[in-house]
Amino acid sequence: MGSEEGDEVSSNLTIRGLPTSVRRTLAARAKARRMSLNALVVEVLTREAQTPTMAEAIARLDATRQKYGVTSDDAAAAVREARDEWDAKWA
Repeated sequence: MGSEEGDEVSSNLTIRGLPTSVRRTLAARAKARRMSLNALVVEVLTREAQTPTMAEAIARLDATRQKYGVTSDDAAAAVREARDEWDAKWA
């Protein structure tokens, strides 16, 4: 996983209060994958940062709908029509 465009790999993070059992589990997983604990934690945090929250996903969806002029009703109608065609084909 590379850094995002414009990001520099130079930021350090200290995690306080990490339960010992969590550290042990992550260390074991890193070892099983032949990687350092640091590399695993960077991978996990990168994946988390790249996964949009529900609010972000909805905002993107709303922006796309506005851009193309598609309403939720239009989308629901298209899905309903496709399901009806599928049902008719296999009934």
